[in-house]
Amino acid sequence: YSRWFFLRGIWIPYRSFFKHRSRFSHGLVFGALIRVVYFMGVLTLAAFLVTYLYGVYVGNTLPGFVDFANVWGQIGELINNIFGEYFLALVFAGLWIGAASHTFTDLAGSFIKTGRISKFL
Repeated sequence: YSRWFFLRGIWIPYRSFFKHRSRFSHGLVFGALIRVVYFMGVLTLAAFLVTYLYGVYVGNTLPGFVDFANVWGQIGELINNIFGEYFLALVFAGLWIGAASHTFTDLAGSFIKTGRISKFL
């Protein structure tokens, strides 16, 4: 949150809905997946809002949600063509490994602070 500077506001709904160190924010199964889905949703809404405002300003017809889904599909195909078929899976794996290491260090820190280090080891 603190590293996002002027864009940190996009994480306020996420922070209010998922409490820190909950199984949904720090869980090994859903933590990274929920953050990626949330961020892609925010990007989609922002792109839709910008396109909508531009369409209203210039008087063009407004795109529908299906149009945005098609564009996201085309972006995925472009990324696969440029970086390879497994690029997005590898990016997600890297995000998951980072989130898992963060969760494990939080757990270790909690056990050390509470004096339960023998239960952790």
